[in-house]
Amino acid sequence: MSRPAERAPRIELVSIVDDDPFVRTATSSLVRSLGWEARDFASASAFLASGAAARTRCLVCDVQMPEMDGIELLNRLQARGLHVRTLFITAFASTRVRERVEASKALCLIEKPIDAGELEAWIDLALQHD
Repeated sequence: MSRPAERAPRIELVSIVDDDPFVRTATSSLVRSLGWEARDFASASAFLASGAAARTRCLVCDVQMPEMDGIELLNRLQARGLHVRTLFITAFASTRVRERVEASKALCLIEKPIDAGELEAWIDLALQHD
């Protein structure tokens, strides 16, 4: 009996930064199930302190978080010379949030609850660029 074709391993690191533990866990599990390495962080400062930013090929980040929001995190990464492809996620896609995301260097804004197919397509796109 033949075995189903397996996906080639995808070793690129996708980091997830979200202050909501349920969203963070679910998103990390989804990313792993799609074959990528995933690390998750409860805050932007935890992500920055971890040193993972240098290895991160794609960042999935909540826009609105306490202390440092996702857009400020992206700005800090860029100030350090790190150009990480970023996908913002939010449960509150107000006009102001959309404007801030559009003015940033992020690839997109995905509304919560996250659609698995949409997230996979955006990560695939993010990883196609160097």
